[in-house]
Amino acid sequence: MKKHNLFKVVMITIAVTVLLTWLLPETYYNNQGLVEAEREQVGIFTLMSYVGIAIQYFSHIGIYVLSVGGLYGVLHNISGYRNLIDKVTKGFKGREWLFMSIVMVIFAICSSMAGMSLPLIFMFPFVISVILAMGYDKITAALVTVGSVSVGLIGSVFSANDTYGIDIVLGTAANKDVWLKIIVLVVCLALLIFNTLRYASKNKVNEVKALTTAGYIPESKDKNEKYWPVVVIMDLVFIILILAFISWSLFDITWFDKLLKNITTYKIGGFAIFGKILGLSNAFGSWTLNEASIIIIIASLLLSFIYGIKFDQYVKGFMDGGKRALKAAVLAILVYVVLVIVTYVPVMLTIFKPILELTKSLNVFTMSLVSLISSTFFVELYYAATNVLPYATGVLYTTLNTSEITIISVIFQSMYGLATLIAPTSVILLVTLSYLHIPYGKWLKSNWKLIVELLVLLLAIFLILTLI
Repeated sequence: MKKHNLFKVVMITIAVTVLLTWLLPETYYNNQGLVEAEREQVGIFTLMSYVGIAIQYFSHIGIYVLSVGGLYGVLHNISGYRNLIDKVTKGFKGREWLFMSIVMVIFAICSSMAGMSLPLIFMFPFVISVILAMGYDKITAALVTVGSVSVGLIGSVFSANDTYGIDIVLGTAANKDVWLKIIVLVVCLALLIFNTLRYASKNKVNEVKALTTAGYIPESKDKNEKYWPVVVIMDLVFIILILAFISWSLFDITWFDKLLKNITTYKIGGFAIFGKILGLSNAFGSWTLNEASIIIIIASLLLSFIYGIKFDQYVKGFMDGGKRALKAAVLAILVYVVLVIVTYVPVMLTIFKPILELTKSLNVFTMSLVSLISSTFFVELYYAATNVLPYATGVLYTTLNTSEITIISVIFQSMYGLATLIAPTSVILLVTLSYLHIPYGKWLKSNWKLIVELLVLLLAIFLILTLI
């Protein structure tokens, strides 16, 4: 069962969620107030219908993972890609710590400032290959990638897509209390870098040959093949994704909306040819993983053209990469079954209600606990926030001042980010662990100290905020 450890973990999580519907009555909050209903047990056929709903609404996440896998399947047929890995590895020889630190800072900033937690998966295989080629183990590679994205979510600064659920309930804005969020981001990132480099220094394995055979590091058939086209295309995609996922509306920037309108409405002979060909409806700032998948597929086609890869070889490479990413894609969709269950059968507030009612006013410990559990079961921050906060602020804490609202906002965002580092429903975590074949238990065992340190640090920040 070790081979399918992550599937086992996800299936157990789904089973636990189903069991909760058998044990707990429904509780939810709407415009009429708190509603406490009877139990609605989820049966086998109901569960299968929820699987269908998860596929229907969240398959785009799996498709994105498959498209990234396909891109790297093509890259593995390009010697220039391996030459690039070798170039980076040699360039940072003796300064591997610097490479890992730079990556963690960039990924954390992109996650925090541009809401790129899932789009950043595009860069994971390359970064992982370089770290493994440097002689470090898989846990180190996962810490650098998953850890930095999670820290970016903990200290989310300008990411309206991530904080939307919190903002609509609390009446806050993603571009408010910026300095506070930056402080959270910086201190958590510093803690991550310290722990990652300390772990890395003790866990060099130097298994480059074995990892090449396993497919993590591609082979190079031509040591002289140029790597700069790979650099140009990959950097271009990265820049496009950054521009596409930054919430430009927070800065009252409408350039990209106007640009899209001009392109899609431009007519030749009375026919809006570009609008019809592109079929694009979302401007930069409003992109989803659907558009990101298309860009990545286009990049794979461009690379195959530049390097003279025949179409049959391109298809084979893309399919091979997709097959390797299939397990991760399926896991990414399966975790959303948990979200569907607790959304259609709202039992989670039954758990949260007595915890929140332990105190008559805002308590950072109970709110943090509820936020962490909610983030685990609801997978995405929007659903977690809109399940808990309306009841907490509409019934329990009706006299909140501005500073307390800020504290709740920071708590929910931070606990969600922490959940992505440990929860068995974290898409970014499961995709990475699946790619690296790291058992879930091994991940927790290797990083429990970091997780505890982050939790203690965040609770300390929350307490300080209540005293200011």
